[in-house]
Amino acid sequence: MLRFEFQIGTAGISSKFFDIEEEVGSIEIDNALPVAGNTVFLFLTAQFEAEVSKESLSRQLSGMEIVDMARAETKRCTYYLGVITELSNVSVLSMLTSNRAIPHRIVGHYGHLDVVASVQDWNHLKDVAETVEAEHGSLELIGTTQTENIGFPLGGNKIKQSMSGKLSDEQLEVLETAYQMGYFKVPQEVTAEEIASELDISRSTLSERLRRVEHNFCELLFGPRK
Repeated sequence: MLRFEFQIGTAGISSKFFDIEEEVGSIEIDNALPVAGNTVFLFLTAQFEAEVSKESLSRQLSGMEIVDMARAETKRCTYYLGVITELSNVSVLSMLTSNRAIPHRIVGHYGHLDVVASVQDWNHLKDVAETVEAEHGSLELIGTTQTENIGFPLGGNKIKQSMSGKLSDEQLEVLETAYQMGYFKVPQEVTAEEIASELDISRSTLSERLRRVEHNFCELLFGPRK
């Protein structure tokens, strides 16, 4: 398998969000389910620069119905949206799947879309890239990586999505750093003091954030304590 990352100009549902009055930081497609005909149910994570309301978004986003909207617990001005819209508003996703590429991530930023997907080999990548370019113009290839497994497809990493909504940016940074440095391996490859030094925080702050991560993870798996 070959995993590749590329950028194209903002298109579809992302361009609609960046045209509204409120300032949008990013819009990510978490999952997509076919509804009927040429419509699709999208699950989105949208980051704004200020608080927004469902009414305001519904008024400005023509061609889509906001079925559900919830604010993330820890991330400021981040919302999870469920919307019904035309399949044409997710043309990149449609082109990837119709060409048998596996989408992993589609994130819209102002001016461009970041996309990560997997294909079988270089010839498959060439075919997919030509299809995307025919519809969206130029495609900038950011990088490629050979991989032995498919990994999580779009919408497949439910635990990560759920945890991202329950952890602060600081807690996520601590968790990722500890994991990447080998803190959770047996035997440990790094001490807590070394992680704290890497993050430029105190040993006690590191311990507190890790314990909060563990608590939130257990709460996600087992539910709130009785």
